[in-house]
Amino acid sequence: MNALRYLGIAAIFGLAITALPLIVAILFAARPSASRLELMRPVSLAAIFAAVAGLFLGIANSLVGINRHADAPNLAAYATQAFAESAIPAFVSFALLAGAWLVVAIGMRRQS
Repeated sequence: MNALRYLGIAAIFGLAITALPLIVAILFAARPSASRLELMRPVSLAAIFAAVAGLFLGIANSLVGINRHADAPNLAAYATQAFAESAIPAFVSFALLAGAWLVVAIGMRRQS
């Protein structure tokens, strides 16, 4: 969990965007309506784009860090750690999105 402690503003903003579908899904599950279900599509797309943008930002930052440590004795270990840490926000984002759609499935069951 140390990687989440050092998130930058872009990663925090991206995670906030990917939390929105979960909030909309909970609202839908509580009181199913067509308008709330229709809102899930654009909010989910925004979450996907935010997660992918965050992943590319993490990759770019990792490459900059690797370049700055090019003379390090164990560059491969640094590079793997940098790439692994940059993938964590994207993983959390897609996990939130998956959870949101599971909640939507519960709401769909309540609706019928």
